[in-house]
Amino acid sequence: MAYVRLSPAEFYRTVSTEASARRLVWRMKFGDKDFQCPKCQNETFYEFEKKPEIRKCRKCGKQVRLRAGTIFEHSKIPILSWVEGIFQCMQGSRGISALELERSLKTQHYETTWVMLHKIREALRQRDLRYKLSKYIELDGAAFGKRETGNQIEVLVAIETKDWIDSKGRPKSRAGFAKVMVADETKQNAQKFVNDAIVAGSSVNTDASPSLIHLDGVDVDYRVVGTDKEILDHWLPWVHKFIANAKVWLLGTHHGVESKYLAQYLAEYTFRFNRRHDPDSLFSRALFACVTASPTRSGTLFR
Repeated sequence: MAYVRLSPAEFYRTVSTEASARRLVWRMKFGDKDFQCPKCQNETFYEFEKKPEIRKCRKCGKQVRLRAGTIFEHSKIPILSWVEGIFQCMQGSRGISALELERSLKTQHYETTWVMLHKIREALRQRDLRYKLSKYIELDGAAFGKRETGNQIEVLVAIETKDWIDSKGRPKSRAGFAKVMVADETKQNAQKFVNDAIVAGSSVNTDASPSLIHLDGVDVDYRVVGTDKEILDHWLPWVHKFIANAKVWLLGTHHGVESKYLAQYLAEYTFRFNRRHDPDSLFSRALFACVTASPTRSGTLFR
């Protein structure tokens, strides 16, 4: 899949009508093609002037609906609004709040943009489920929210460490892909997280938490970390930066979130983090995730 890179000026120039938004989604749906019949693989089709969200295979006659099998399936919101919402959600590291998106799209209903953003986040979450971390991993837990308000919840975070050689031949390391699980830091949850998110046989660095030091399927090494910044920066540098920056983002863009919605917000943050080295393709990658995600009704997003 070739991901299109669009600046804001290019996006608003080329995707300015419902028809242009539909064309973009059609091409995402068929992997850079205008059409490919899911039944016979034929690439020629009929269009209908009065039903522009349907294309019909010229060979076998199968009809394909634009919204079917996407996060737009159960929505009556115009495709242009969806595409603009995804684009704005992926702009910069800050993202956008539901209130800001409501003003931008002029939907006149906060609940509409709130649901839109959560469906987008669910699609991003599903996309990142396809990947596992491997080789060298940092693993730790953190608490998000405030205990005194009853809104605190625990999160497990794992991040790859990637070794590389800079232009002067010096060995260095950087953060690779990240995975997040919103769950209490228990041995059972940590083992499930490792099974789901990390390739067996990988090396895992963690702190001395009893829940994290005896995990099956991976090679665990641990240090007593405490609050010593020097030790943190040496032993678990990437995972703690991820956690700290995620907390700043939640407060800065969204002014804090309810614990029951935290997994969806962190899915958006993690998706953007995992693709931070190619920010110009974020919109296309997110749109592809939304077009290929399993359809979700708003009432089932947080079950």
